[in-house]
This record gives sequence, C-alpha cells and structure tokens, in this order.
Amino acid sequence: MRFKQILNITAAVLLVLAAAGPLKAAEKILDRTVAFVNDDAILLSELDARYIQAKRLTPDITLGQVLQTMINRQLLLVQARKIFPEPVSEDKALQEFTDLKIRAFVRIPEQAARNFYDQNKKQLGGVPFDSVKDQIERLLKEKEINRRLQAYLETLRGNADIKIFLENTPAIFH
Repeated sequence: MRFKQILNITAAVLLVLAAAGPLKAAEKILDRTVAFVNDDAILLSELDARYIQAKRLTPDITLGQVLQTMINRQLLLVQARKIFPEPVSEDKALQEFTDLKIRAFVRIPEQAARNFYDQNKKQLGGVPFDSVKDQIERLLKEKEINRRLQAYLETLRGNADIKIFLENTPAIFH
C-alpha cells in the first residue's frame, strides 16, 4: 500500500512539472523582443505597458507610434547616460540632457513673438502684445525645441541600428 501512495504522489508531481513546462515556454513567447535599438531590446511586455499608459492620455495612439516613441527615448537615454550616469533616474537624465543640449540654445527674438502676435491677433482676442508676449515666447520656444529635438533624433536614428519585429508579433493584447 505504501508503494502505491508513493507512486501516486510521484505521478502527481510529474504531472504538475510537465504542465508547468509549457506554461514557462508560453511566458517566454509572450515576452518576446519587438525591437532592437543597437544592442538594447524592447520587449512586448514593456511595449504593452507603455501602450496602455499612452491610450489613457491619447486614445487614438497606435501601437506603432508608442514603439517609435520608445525607440526615440532609448536613443536619447544612451546619449543622456554619457553625461548623467546612474543613479539619476531615466526621466531626470532625459530632462537634464534636453535642457543642456537643446533648450539652452533656443532663443526667441522679440520680433518673432511680435510677428506671431500680428498673425494671430484675432485668435488672441485683440489683447495687447505686452500682456501675451511671455506666453507667445514660451509657445515659440517649445515649438523650436521640439523641432530641434526631432532633427537630433533623426541624426541619432540615422546612426543607430534599429530592428523592428512588431509586424511579426501577434496582437495578443489588443
């Protein structure tokens, strides 16, 4: 009788182990690489988490747009880490890098703000230039920063080895 119990327990353990094997394999399949940025992988689980966050803020955003944003972030982070190594957070390193390499060099001449004001006087409700000058300069500065950042990212992308495997990934989450 004792031998039969041991045999049953052994069989039960083997069944549990056999069932766990395919589950582990399925986990690895679900968390596969969707892109490489140089030597850094972007995993499906990371993409999915970012996609869920992005959908809350921008419901029309696509999975491909989120992936492109993650690639841009990775490219910038590599550059930022050259100046701001650990333990500075990724977000802090990116902000400091952008401030140092791009924002610091953007100046908006008063004439540019004046031209914007003149072209948009109606939309601004006819308020005097001096009362909206600072807001216009901030707006124009952010536009210029974004333009320069985009140009910088294009340069980084041109020098990077980027491989995207998203189109080969089954749409299991969405």
